[in-house]
Amino acid sequence: MGSFNLVHPRNLLRLFAAMAALALILRLAGPFLVSTDRVEREIEAKLSGWMDTQMSFSGTPSFTVWPYPEIGFEHVRLRNSDGGSGEDADLVTAERISASISLIGYLFGAPDLGDIEMIRPTFHFRRYEDGALNWRAGSTLEGELTETQSKQQRIDTPPDFGTVVIRDGTVVVDDLTRYERYNIANVEGSVAWPNASSDLEISLQGVLNGEAATWTFTTDEPMNLLDGRDAAVRTSLASDPLTIDFEGTANLSKGAFTTGKIRIGTPSFGDLLAWRGTSFTPGSRIGSVALEGTVTTSGHAARLDNLALTIQGSNATGVLDISIPPRDTPSIAGTLAFDQIDLLSMIDAYAPLAREDDGSLPLSVVAAKGIDLDMRISAKEATFEPLLLTDFAAGIRSVDGEASLDIGDGTLLGGNISGRIAARNQELKQDGELRLSLRDVDLGELVSLSGLTGPLPTGRGAADIDLFTDQRLQRLNKADVTGTFRLSFQDGSVTNFDLPAFEQRAQGETVFKLEETSGGSFEFATATLEGHVDRGIAELSKAIFEGAEKTLSISGIVPYRDGNVALAGSLADSTPPDAAIVKPAVNFLVGGSWPKLAISPVGILLQSPAN
Repeated sequence: MGSFNLVHPRNLLRLFAAMAALALILRLAGPFLVSTDRVEREIEAKLSGWMDTQMSFSGTPSFTVWPYPEIGFEHVRLRNSDGGSGEDADLVTAERISASISLIGYLFGAPDLGDIEMIRPTFHFRRYEDGALNWRAGSTLEGELTETQSKQQRIDTPPDFGTVVIRDGTVVVDDLTRYERYNIANVEGSVAWPNASSDLEISLQGVLNGEAATWTFTTDEPMNLLDGRDAAVRTSLASDPLTIDFEGTANLSKGAFTTGKIRIGTPSFGDLLAWRGTSFTPGSRIGSVALEGTVTTSGHAARLDNLALTIQGSNATGVLDISIPPRDTPSIAGTLAFDQIDLLSMIDAYAPLAREDDGSLPLSVVAAKGIDLDMRISAKEATFEPLLLTDFAAGIRSVDGEASLDIGDGTLLGGNISGRIAARNQELKQDGELRLSLRDVDLGELVSLSGLTGPLPTGRGAADIDLFTDQRLQRLNKADVTGTFRLSFQDGSVTNFDLPAFEQRAQGETVFKLEETSGGSFEFATATLEGHVDRGIAELSKAIFEGAEKTLSISGIVPYRDGNVALAGSLADSTPPDAAIVKPAVNFLVGGSWPKLAISPVGILLQSPAN
């Protein structure tokens, strides 16, 4: 019956009236019950104890009791307690800072501040040229650290920190050692640290360079971290351009370092560089990159061990050393072993390939300005369409505007390949070189991959190519190249070349088309082609094909631009030196463009070979 009377409408109405009256009394009497000066001192003492700050605000603090007792301060500024002048002394400026309070605690002389909320705050983090930070530990924190350090353990009653909630904030980071500034806008989140012996948890989200990002950080040893000792930490950064996850040990002492497991991923390395504001043209064409391994950082250097890397669709393992010194050139060094790698894709990431209509050369190394590289790479398979290299090993180096790709070893078409591609892109000097050495390679297959038709040599052999240019490789044209080449074949043949029919027509008196004698092949024991190229013209100084019965010799020039050749040749008997009778050589001239060549017989009066 008593319970029924309690919920009777008349009693409920009385209860609601009493609650409303109590709320009105608290609303009217709150400013008299709570000293705003005292609350201000408590907030300032709390912040100063942890962050060595002084607090100032505009106007009169406001007090509310609904939905919970809270006091608010407008246009708040937190500055370093040692004073200073100008905006450099500011640590935090906020449109409003409010704190929940316990009325009962104040009534009994034990003030108790709860969570602090910051509305539109701006946090200023500054790293000076000597490495010092503008945020310093306050007296309470220093005392706590001293006591913790002397006991080598946490004390039982550490000071409370609580939870700070951030609404629509901004973070400004000035790194004077690197002359860099970062602005993170629309910051929302919280910093939760109930007391010094509890876990520290930070969860923030904001907009950096137009991209939304979320950062979390947790540690169960915050006092160790602030004391300059090792502490277990976990942190992650999530955004569209970049994701990072780290779990390990951190130390914030003068010799700060971190070590632990790390995972980094980006769907587009080029987009990441653009987001970061880094001007590094070679990397702008690289697509997705993902890595994980064990990282150790110290100062401005980091080392990645047990690295598993995926880049441009290729997987690799290895070790990387990264250095980003202030106001100096960053550097990357290390060793990567790929299972397979697309060299064309990698080259395309560093420099645009030649277009079919501009005559430029697809040389593959461009000096990477803005970063020093010293890498050793290897691959079980390396593709350079349409070529396939196996057991590939090379070194990539780029220092002070000079870049090189040194191919130490590789298997190509059943043989070995080595070489060097280098470029220099300095203010007063731009040039490049290409050196390739092939041994026991199927040269016929290599020639066929060029797409040329007509009478072409086949067979295994060796090749040495040395090309040079005094132009920047990005603007290089075939007419800018000079150098030499030498090819030697063993036990091969010239396809689409009927030697008897050619000899018969060359002994005549009329011009004929080479394709009219394409109904066979010319077998040879050895063949040697030597020559040089010079700014748009290839001069074939010697091309000798020695068969069992006949030797074919050719020399002359082949211009690049119009493709019209000017060659002289001879066809002679391959007879031993002691032969009693030697037939006169058949001499001829070659004109036209490949493969539509025209043969002009010289006649019986020219008896000496073209060479």
